Amino acid sequence: MKKNEVKSKILRTAGHLFYTQGYNSTGINQIIDESDIARGSLYNHFKSKTDLLHDYLKDLDNDWFDKLHKHIDNIEDSKEKILGIFDFRINRQLTNNFGGCPFIKVSAEVPAGDARSFEIIGQNKMRLRDLILEILQHVHFKTSSMPREQLADMLYMLMEGATVTANFQKNESMMIQAKRGATSLLNSI
Repeated sequence: MKKNEVKSKILRTAGHLFYTQGYNSTGINQIIDESDIARGSLYNHFKSKTDLLHDYLKDLDNDWFDKLHKHIDNIEDSKEKILGIFDFRINRQLTNNFGGCPFIKVSAEVPAGDARSFEIIGQNKMRLRDLILEILQHVHFKTSSMPREQLADMLYMLMEGATVTANFQKNESMMIQAKRGATSLLNSI
């Protein structure tokens, strides 16, 4: 197996385990066993479990946004594009059986001193908020005096809060409510 294939296999296996059973509950030996690799292969690619986590989070961020853009890039209307982000989040939670946001899950488990993990997670979250703001730049505000930044923050918080709620309720009802709220908000401007 080629070097990049081994690294990808390790990242896929670790990512699945981190998401399904938790970062702290996943050991290096389990990752090695389930990846079906030699111990040295893991350490050829990653100095530590923390380094593996950082690469997983970076890959996850890129993959998440690639899939999001495939979902929304063909939507012409800016308001509908924002609502498409809500649909994307709902579909992700349905697909993942309401397992929650992988970034939030990791943030609940890593120690406060792991600045790099929190930096990557923060970049992911603010990248979403900034995407919403970017899309809002193409929306003509007819009646609202609300700054676009404030509206982007509100839409972002609606989406994030609903995703967290879907995780513990194990259903999409609050995500659907959040999308309805976003629709009302967007129609009022």
